[in-house]
Amino acid sequence: MASMVHYLPSLFFINLLFTCINATCPSFDCGNGVTIGYPFWHQNQMFQHYCGYPGFNLSCNNKNPTTLHLSNTFYSIKAINYSDHTLTLNYLEVKDTNCPRIPHDLNLSTSSLLNYTLGNTMLRFFYNCTLYPPSHPPITCLDYGTKRSFVFMVGAEPEFDWNAYCESIVTVPVIAKEVDGVLARGLIGQALRDGFKLTWKSDGACESCEASGGFCGVSSGQHQNFSCICKDGQDSTKCRVNGGVMIRFEPNFVAIGAVIFGGLIIVAATLFYFINKKKVAVYNPVFDRIPSSGK
Repeated sequence: MASMVHYLPSLFFINLLFTCINATCPSFDCGNGVTIGYPFWHQNQMFQHYCGYPGFNLSCNNKNPTTLHLSNTFYSIKAINYSDHTLTLNYLEVKDTNCPRIPHDLNLSTSSLLNYTLGNTMLRFFYNCTLYPPSHPPITCLDYGTKRSFVFMVGAEPEFDWNAYCESIVTVPVIAKEVDGVLARGLIGQALRDGFKLTWKSDGACESCEASGGFCGVSSGQHQNFSCICKDGQDSTKCRVNGGVMIRFEPNFVAIGAVIFGGLIIVAATLFYFINKKKVAVYNPVFDRIPSSGK
């Protein structure tokens, strides 16, 4: 049993080392109810090749919300559903106010892997209009002198030359949940607070890789090249089950170095403990009782 104890630090160290080397596509717990997993990736992960889709990098820590950068703006991630490929996002401008002003559109390019789900409704805001239809109530909390702001569901805007008389026009998605009733009561913050949903599709360049059981990745160096990251290596397009020679996946030497250093400390501390214990056992003097000189 004692000899087995000597091996425990080494076994622990070896296990950590192989875990570090073989972590093909690690997931990250952001500590706020959101776990980052493939095809999303943590933008601060220290792998030479990040595992995930381009543009799917998320930022997170325990104090701040998990965020995704889209259309030159950061949006907080409320939830990610990996089974149906959807994510729910929130507007950061809505966090601390009941009368938010969304500064600009959310534009998804045709080449984007992200798209709106059918559960969204598009809202259109008209900000700081100097002239406007008198029969439609404005967003009173956004009144700016004599200028007024309005919001309508896309397709329900009254006919008017809004571009000529409003400072800006912004179109954004919201989850379609009694939006018309919420807007009628002037609860703009509530309409935006539920956020909106996006869905993602597989990257066309990744189809053969994912079909072979691999994960798509891109090198994070100067030349960003596509790679298919497999359990035991890295191939250019897909995992090869039988035959062929794979390019070995380059391990994270920083993390491995940290694990080795930590393992050496554990081994050294354990050896120090047993050596000192042995010394105490060997050096166990017995003091003879000196008889007292009785009278």
